[in-house]
Amino acid sequence: MPERGDLLLIPFPFTDLSAAKRRPVLALTAADSYGDFIALPVTSRPQSEHALAMTAADVTGGTLPVASWIRTNRIVTLNASLIVKTVGRVAEPLVAAAVAQVCAYIAHPGAT
Repeated sequence: MPERGDLLLIPFPFTDLSAAKRRPVLALTAADSYGDFIALPVTSRPQSEHALAMTAADVTGGTLPVASWIRTNRIVTLNASLIVKTVGRVAEPLVAAAVAQVCAYIAHPGAT
């Protein structure tokens, strides 16, 4: 079961649910009794707005092949049954920063 801070590989659905592609996500919560957890997608495409940079130094117990960004404006609820594998763990300060940025985005979605 995923824990807060796990970097996971899952078949991430497109927003129109037409298909899915294996992508990394950052678990913000541990899985509940149903196996559901809250996560954020991670991308290797540079992002400037609503994203936090993540480097290999931020990941333990695994590798991050390229510099990546945590997309804090794409909050999803997923089920543990979707996990293909655990890639590693993200340092708690970065997880906390992601949660803070999500909260700021929800409080003021138009702000940058």
